[in-house]
Amino acid sequence: MQRSERETTGDRVPDLLGLDLGPPVCLDAWAITFVAGLVAATVAPMFVPALLLACVVLCAGAAFWRSLVPERWRVMALISPLFLLAGVGASALHTAGPDPLGELAALAPGEVSVVGRIASPPEPGGVGYGANLLVDRLDYDGRELISGGRLRVQAPNLSVGVGDEVRVSGEISTPDPSGDFDYGRYLDTKGISGLLYARSVEPVEGGGGWIGTIHERTDEALGYGLRPDEAAIVRGMVIGDRSRISEETEEDFRRSGITHILAISGMHVAVLSAAVYFLLRSLAVPLMARNPATIALVWLYVVVAGAPPSAVRAAVVATLVLLAPLLGRQISPLHFMTTMLAAVLAYNPQLVYNVGFQLSVTAVLGILLLRKPFIKMFERTLFRPFRKPNDVLLNLLAVSLAAQVSTAPIIAASFGLVSVVGLVTNLVAVPLAGPILALGMTGSVLGNLFPFLAYPVNAANGFLVTVVEAAASAMSSLPFAAVETGGVGLTMVALFYAGAAPAALSESMLSEDRWPHVGALLVLWTALWLTLAATGA
Repeated sequence: MQRSERETTGDRVPDLLGLDLGPPVCLDAWAITFVAGLVAATVAPMFVPALLLACVVLCAGAAFWRSLVPERWRVMALISPLFLLAGVGASALHTAGPDPLGELAALAPGEVSVVGRIASPPEPGGVGYGANLLVDRLDYDGRELISGGRLRVQAPNLSVGVGDEVRVSGEISTPDPSGDFDYGRYLDTKGISGLLYARSVEPVEGGGGWIGTIHERTDEALGYGLRPDEAAIVRGMVIGDRSRISEETEEDFRRSGITHILAISGMHVAVLSAAVYFLLRSLAVPLMARNPATIALVWLYVVVAGAPPSAVRAAVVATLVLLAPLLGRQISPLHFMTTMLAAVLAYNPQLVYNVGFQLSVTAVLGILLLRKPFIKMFERTLFRPFRKPNDVLLNLLAVSLAAQVSTAPIIAASFGLVSVVGLVTNLVAVPLAGPILALGMTGSVLGNLFPFLAYPVNAANGFLVTVVEAAASAMSSLPFAAVETGGVGLTMVALFYAGAAPAALSESMLSEDRWPHVGALLVLWTALWLTLAATGA
């Protein structure tokens, strides 16, 4: 967001260090330096002094050498050390904060009794099932020790739903640090302090929560006119519960590069925000009530879906977008993105280790920075024979390619498998994902209010789901559908993004006639990098 320009020349702000504070000021730098300090202090504290020195040099240069940075960036450059230190401080506060539940889990005290609410759908894995538990109270040796916190419950059987209040008896501990996958750090990204290996899980009488009721009613509503496999996919898209999707379907979606449509993401929040906003506008609800109501419903949806990091990110951006008109601010997508990063990471710095959050942020940044170069590339190549290319198809191809290229290194390092056919499959899946989500939400509401109206809505949705499933199955069966990339480490990931930097900066640093070339070079660089990664595997 930028400050509005002064409407009258008589209201001019005095110069400070040669700064004219009247024109718009670019605010992106505050969030960038804040996030840089926070991430450095969380991941690699040894780099904090170097970053601070760089900010001090930038600050001094901006003060005494006017041409060092553009005028619109000078204000932020002058105070960049303060924001960097603020990010370091935010990370330090989280590190120094007390975690009595984690400290108790590290002691492995033996049998405990915990009362809390199930916060995520039970998922099969390892021995039995696992689910996240919001702790209301923890009793040890007949007395209450701890109130609050989160645990991961592991049990042979979990016949409970999201929002149910339960009493769990078992042993509490921390994850085994041995092995290639740091499970403890993964739990940290979700704010979970330890593991609770349950001996018994008993529902508390009258402890069914409103979130659990919503999940149960959604299940019932999706049963009107949908087959079980179709309902499982719609359920995953609407409320983020993928526990009922078969392993075969998951693998088809993974190899075909469209797993992202099954996860609660920015698309889900955008569809809900748009639907609520335009519904309220059609009812002539005034702006001062319409936007806050939309924000409230968006955050309600995020809570019901279990608050996955990608949904929280999108909800923060939606909140900023909806607040901007109320505050009389201009809209800048890049500033919204950087502000979202600052807000979400300040709340939980450990999210830098969360793969879902990394993919969500990287995909959006990739789309913001690479979409236009890829559009120009497609205009000069694939669409060159056409006098007037289809703008919708052109944008869809560019957005899909930008998201896949930007996330490829993270997918390769985290999952060891990168889809090659995703660009084609997404041409089918992405346009249908919005209608599937909208119809799924509509069917869920109608199924609870007027079940007979849910049948035609769900039947139409079932057809769309079938098309997406068929596309995923067909594309995943191709011998070249995906590339195995085992062994990709941080060095390879850094190498890829270093090579992608010219294309990412092309829009602001190069003339428009050069964009197709850097777009094509980035595609070639991605193909070469994937070849190197596959060879390493």
